[in-house]
Amino acid sequence: MSDSLRTRLNLLIATAIAFAFGVGLASVLDLTPVSIAADSNRDPGWVIGAPAGVTMSMESGFANVAQRVAPAVVTIYLTAERETSFPNASPFPPGFEPPPGFEPPPGLELPPGFGLPPDSEQEREEERRPRTVEWSGSGFIVSDNGYVVTNNHVVAGAERIDIELHDGRVFDDVELVGRDPQTDVALLRLEVDDIAVLPIGSSDETAVGEWVLAIGSPGFRTAPGPLLSSVTAGIVSAKGRNISILRDRNPLAIEDFIQTDAVINRGNSGGPLVNAAGEVIGINTAILSTTGSYQGYGFAVPIELAREVVDDLIEFGEVRRALIGVSITDVDAADAAFYGLERVEGAKIQTFSFDDSPARLAGLEGGDVIVGVAGQPVSGVSELQRRIRAFEPGETVALDIVRRSTLERDRARVRLISADDDSSPRVAARSETPEATGDVLGLEVSDDAEVEPREHARYRIEPGFKGVVITGGDSRGAVGRLRLPEGTLILDINGEEIQGRADYERILSALGPGDALSVQFNVLLLDGSRRNMFRSVVIPER
Repeated sequence: MSDSLRTRLNLLIATAIAFAFGVGLASVLDLTPVSIAADSNRDPGWVIGAPAGVTMSMESGFANVAQRVAPAVVTIYLTAERETSFPNASPFPPGFEPPPGFEPPPGLELPPGFGLPPDSEQEREEERRPRTVEWSGSGFIVSDNGYVVTNNHVVAGAERIDIELHDGRVFDDVELVGRDPQTDVALLRLEVDDIAVLPIGSSDETAVGEWVLAIGSPGFRTAPGPLLSSVTAGIVSAKGRNISILRDRNPLAIEDFIQTDAVINRGNSGGPLVNAAGEVIGINTAILSTTGSYQGYGFAVPIELAREVVDDLIEFGEVRRALIGVSITDVDAADAAFYGLERVEGAKIQTFSFDDSPARLAGLEGGDVIVGVAGQPVSGVSELQRRIRAFEPGETVALDIVRRSTLERDRARVRLISADDDSSPRVAARSETPEATGDVLGLEVSDDAEVEPREHARYRIEPGFKGVVITGGDSRGAVGRLRLPEGTLILDINGEEIQGRADYERILSALGPGDALSVQFNVLLLDGSRRNMFRSVVIPER
């Protein structure tokens, strides 16, 4: 064998070993954890508020609070069987596999466990075997009859759930009472006496700037043993945050997060966020990061929302959530200018969830802005969801709205129905950076007479379509900043229907810099379907 071939083979083997070691290390250290109706369950017996006389003393930092809270924080170990081809299949990285029938040259031996890939499809299929996958997370005890609250994403997919208490007691195969993907809350129950219980505080009354502690017990394996109770400190950075981490998977998901700069890392999901009195105000849930590691943006599910979920899971075995049947977005500054709002607040209707949506039956229209529920103001999507949560399915609620068609305030009475878990596709990403354009909206558009047959197929639009189709534009333009995909149709501007380019140019010719307008788009989705969307834009100053 030539020195050149020997060198290449040794490099290939070294690469394969390094690749396999990296995958194995991530598995061993749990660096990639996966980030049922009740029958005779009893009331959780919430402990509301910290014991009388509890105060925080800064003389010992947060030691008193941490000592009081930590005993009620648990480690949750989860197990599932999943089919995998590692480590019995080929260890070589994709693109580096030797050809079928390859035999190593005489004198060259592969390390133990690094056999060549099987020759036949049948042999390769036989290498796929079930493997036990394990991960861990945190939770906390909320009642003396053994209820444990955690995140849905901690327990989702688990076939067995074990819990270790702070004092070292371990409970095998504990009961999953129920879980709610729409809020990322789950409830477990232990059969145990003599346990520590966390008092429940109020996330509604918690103010931005207050001190908080994020406490978890991740259970990661380390050489001396599992990494258990950990405490980090920070403040409440913001409230009512919507980061679309749940809504990307389910448009009916409720995102009303408390934001904190207390460190939250993997494995701490499901642990409590507590105030200076040791009261739970949230469930540590997510981080926002460009690297995958903590960068100062942590998010927790508010405890008021979690309490509603837990109470429903115990009483009904499922979450009873009211629904008005709309897809909504937060109002932005351009919306406020177009609708004549005094402040940037409200939730704008984009589409209806189904044909007989309660909101549609009540006479609401796409583009209407909901500014109040039962006389209470609505600052955005999160607050609208919070207001609707106060009602039961079957009740009727009055919505205060600003009509897109008239720009006048109105009121609609909507009969709520029970929510479901239907999901909708996401909007396709723009395929390439658009070119600059002289259009006041920063767009390049074509109408039906200008679109070639292959573009009809590309954009999935029928010949004879009404409106104009976006074929390019300036990414810094008024509409370009919305990041709509090419193939999006413009159906109307300010409620005036567009038949083709002539209508489009006529309407825009009457508008100038600083003017606010409302546009109805028909957006091409990833699955090839289309969805109407209402967005407001302000023509920029030139």
